Amino acid sequence: MPNSSNYSSKYETLLAVGQLGGWEYNVLTQELWCNTYYFEMLGRKDHTSADWAKYPIKEVWENWLHPNDLENAKEYFSDFILNPEIEYTQQFRMLHANGEWLTILSRASAMRNAEGVLTGMIIGTHLDITQAQQLSENFSITQIEFEKTKKQVIKDNAFLKAILNSPKDLFVLAIDKHYNFLGFSDSYIPFAKNFLLKEVVVGMSIFDVLPEVMHATAKASYDRALAGESFVVSSNFVTPIGKRLYYENKYSPIIDQHGKILGVTLFSNDITLLKEQLEETRIVDMRYAALFDGAEDAILIADATSGHLVDVNDKACELFGYTKAELIGMHQTKLHPPEDLEMVGELFNQFTKTNSYQSVDVNIFDFEGKRKPVRITACAPFRAGKYLFLAAYFKDLTKERATIEKALTIQEMLSKAEGIAHVGSFEVELPSGFAVWSDEMFRILDLLPNEVVAHTDVFTSMVLPDYLEQYKKWILKESSIEGESKPIEFQIKTPKGNLKHVIVTGVSYKNKAGLIYKFIGVVKDNTARIETMESIKLQNQKLREIAWAQSHLVRGPLSDILGITKIIQDNVANIQEKEMLISQLHNAAQKLDQVIKDVVNNTGSL
Repeated sequence: MPNSSNYSSKYETLLAVGQLGGWEYNVLTQELWCNTYYFEMLGRKDHTSADWAKYPIKEVWENWLHPNDLENAKEYFSDFILNPEIEYTQQFRMLHANGEWLTILSRASAMRNAEGVLTGMIIGTHLDITQAQQLSENFSITQIEFEKTKKQVIKDNAFLKAILNSPKDLFVLAIDKHYNFLGFSDSYIPFAKNFLLKEVVVGMSIFDVLPEVMHATAKASYDRALAGESFVVSSNFVTPIGKRLYYENKYSPIIDQHGKILGVTLFSNDITLLKEQLEETRIVDMRYAALFDGAEDAILIADATSGHLVDVNDKACELFGYTKAELIGMHQTKLHPPEDLEMVGELFNQFTKTNSYQSVDVNIFDFEGKRKPVRITACAPFRAGKYLFLAAYFKDLTKERATIEKALTIQEMLSKAEGIAHVGSFEVELPSGFAVWSDEMFRILDLLPNEVVAHTDVFTSMVLPDYLEQYKKWILKESSIEGESKPIEFQIKTPKGNLKHVIVTGVSYKNKAGLIYKFIGVVKDNTARIETMESIKLQNQKLREIAWAQSHLVRGPLSDILGITKIIQDNVANIQEKEMLISQLHNAAQKLDQVIKDVVNNTGSL
């Protein structure tokens, strides 16, 4: 210690004012001196034997160090002793008498003499910085929490702004009590520019932006909100560019923490597209009703899963004889005869799995139990919400079947009539020559139906050479003139080798372009008639021969007989002459008999 009492007094005063625990360490003797406050700082005043007394370093320093700080503190102090040129400053924790750990800031310096040579003495101080450390830690924690809060506020603001700006059809306005903009979402800027033809800025009056026709209505809504009311109203207006817009507006007052109303918030949702969609839906519903109820055929809509009817039109009610209320909810199998249910069930399953239209002809039962033929045409199933439906058209085939049966009957009768009259019909497409022949036409040509493809070349190949040139000229002429043709008669030779006499006539038709495109005609088999005429000619020849024989051959013998019998009857001949006359009479009778036999034979040949 310095011998100067003044120096010692100042030294102690500085330590006391600075609330520093003083210590001195002799490196050479390894002796440690501590002042009284060194121990008071640690609540260990009872360890003090005298001010600046000498103590073992282990007892008054090492034993009170925190176990986690002990080795580092000793090592740092040893390094300083070996290299006293560096500044000695370190922190460690020491045990207070009450069991708490104090944070101590230890500083020291190696002493030198007037020549600057180390004396081996180290003078240091201990400063209790526990509170400062706690304040620093608390400050750090506070700073960290502040940064977290700041980041969260920034994040929340960004999130709120993103929420407000993300909807394309929604914009938010904040307006003060003087109807000036306090703020607005980003979506309002392009809206004002594109539809209201205005550039908006904060502080601008909203009435400088809105069309004049909206001022009164808008002000009334703002005033309601400024009076403390929250409400929703719908509005529409025509923009300066001529487009009508529809909006749903929600007004609310802006209220501070003291309950004072500062302005108005307006959430304005553009529902123009929704309105247009609703209008389109209304039009679609009207079209659906018009097509559904105005259809000529019955339409039934069934649940594709259960098979129960969910909707029918008026024609369905007419077809089945039930009311709409009776049909809706009925299972589709109740509409068919029992013997058709298995087939109808399979068809229903097929219809529910198809991607295109399918048709099938089946029978149904109406309200009175009458069986009716129908054609069911079903489209691919369609989905409405979470449900799958199947729509089917039921066409009543009763009249069609009757018409077909009548047509078949007429066709059968026509076919029989053609057979009786030996007249075949045909229809030829021009200039291709492909044709449609009736069954009688095939019979006339000694062909079976569908044995060959009907064509004019097939018929032309049967025309006999003597008539071919005449026939071709007739075809060329008649295929260039519209209307009924003149008949032509000629002979053909069928594939079976039969010669037939035929007569052909018909009618030519023109298309819209004025060209002959079709020839419809008939072919009459005249062979039997020609043969009949030839037979009649032969009969007439025979009759003429008979007439000649009657007038000549019969009259001769008959005259002889009449003359001889007259002589005998008048008794003008004697017996000998009568015998001769009788002989002559016999000869005349034989001649007459022979003539009669010849006449009979000729008559039999007819």
